[in-house]
Amino acid sequence: MENQRNTGGGFRRRWDVSGDGFGRNNMMMTSASFYTSTNNNSCLTSSDVNENVCNMFSSLSILPETVRTPVFSGESSGHRFYSGVGECTNVMVDPHHGFYYYDPMWYNSSNNNREVGFSGFDQKFDFDYLTHDLHRKEKVNLDESVVVPSFSMVSSRLRNHQVLSELSLRELRGRIYSLAKDQNGCRLLQGKFENPSNEDIEMVLYEVLDSISELMKDQFGNYLVQKLITVCNDDHKLRILLSLTDVPYEMVLICMSPHGTRAMQKLLENLNDPHQIALAMAALRPGAARLANDPNGHHVIQYCLIHFPSDVNEPILNEIAGKCYDVATDRSGCCVLQACIEHSQGEVRTRLVAEILAKAIHLAEDPYGNYVLQHMVGLKVPEFTAQLVRQLKGNFAALSCNKFASNVVEKCLIDSGEEISKKIIMELITSPNPPLLLVDPYANFVIQSALTVSTGVVYDCLLELISDNMAPMRSNLYGRKILAWFEKRRILGI
Repeated sequence: MENQRNTGGGFRRRWDVSGDGFGRNNMMMTSASFYTSTNNNSCLTSSDVNENVCNMFSSLSILPETVRTPVFSGESSGHRFYSGVGECTNVMVDPHHGFYYYDPMWYNSSNNNREVGFSGFDQKFDFDYLTHDLHRKEKVNLDESVVVPSFSMVSSRLRNHQVLSELSLRELRGRIYSLAKDQNGCRLLQGKFENPSNEDIEMVLYEVLDSISELMKDQFGNYLVQKLITVCNDDHKLRILLSLTDVPYEMVLICMSPHGTRAMQKLLENLNDPHQIALAMAALRPGAARLANDPNGHHVIQYCLIHFPSDVNEPILNEIAGKCYDVATDRSGCCVLQACIEHSQGEVRTRLVAEILAKAIHLAEDPYGNYVLQHMVGLKVPEFTAQLVRQLKGNFAALSCNKFASNVVEKCLIDSGEEISKKIIMELITSPNPPLLLVDPYANFVIQSALTVSTGVVYDCLLELISDNMAPMRSNLYGRKILAWFEKRRILGI
């Protein structure tokens, strides 16, 4: 950079000498000859110099015309200045950046290195600063006398969308897919789908059908697909289903997409033909267990369980039943399994319950599996509750001391009925170490629930157990919680 800066900090622009059709080769020769002549003729007056310079500029074809335009030295300086030669400057446009910059056309005759100088001003012009400024998206404000085309990408895009908004849906043929993946383009297409004709639907469906799975997973395209589905007839929906089921697991992958899950639910919502619904269930069946555990996919499975009959959902119910434990111990899967138990009927429901009961103890101690057991008891189907209690028999004391399983024991005490609750309480009282239940962080809540539901002899047995261990309970934080239960009932007069 040292040989490019003069004493005043100016910058010398090197011109291309390979004639490029803009007169730059001739300009270099002319500038060089002028430089030589001014050095050899030191007696020239300033008016002669000005006249020679203006004549030289008039012979160049750099721009259609030379305009009188203020030139900015930089954003930080804030100076606006004009060249000293007839107050004329040449403004050139960089097509890659849309930046207007000043281009010096003469050389300072007082410097042997032919470095740039300005008549009247020794203005600093840093190339590094210019390069940085070229990447800025701010455009220099020129005089109104300069008419140049705008290179703003944002303005161009806005104009394009304004033009497209004036076109009909048919006139957008060939652009539907690309517009659907653009935020503004997708909105534009949805607006034109308010009252589409059958020909419009056919045209749009034809353009997006081969790529409909990609659009369903796209953050913008999924909205167009949802809009399209709502106006499609059964024949159109069948074509969409056939396109989605043509590739194995494609529908499963769509359901696992945060955007695709919405589009898939919209498709299922608008299916009326039983054959089409059966086709969709068959496509979802292989990945039903995986979808049940997926943060996005479980919404699709739950939609099917809630809105379709049990016999229609049988394929996905059987698939989930085969992987019941994996589903029950997952954060999303435990919610799906609860819906499976609630909305299933017949043999498939019996199979689900049997698979759950087979792992009842492990599920009771699981952070998510315990909710499945609680939900099953909460359905208040005596058969299910009785089977669960038989499965947990002999483990109620140990389960009461577990953070998660204690909730299952409480649920059984409260919702199972008097006969079953008596059996559970008597098992707790006759366990190897019943005083431990009175001071345990979790079992003390089980004892409180047992006091609430017990009557008669069972209640008297609980009171006797508490009175025999009153002293250690008073010195224990969790034991005092049980004593506080008695105090609260005394105050309330219960």
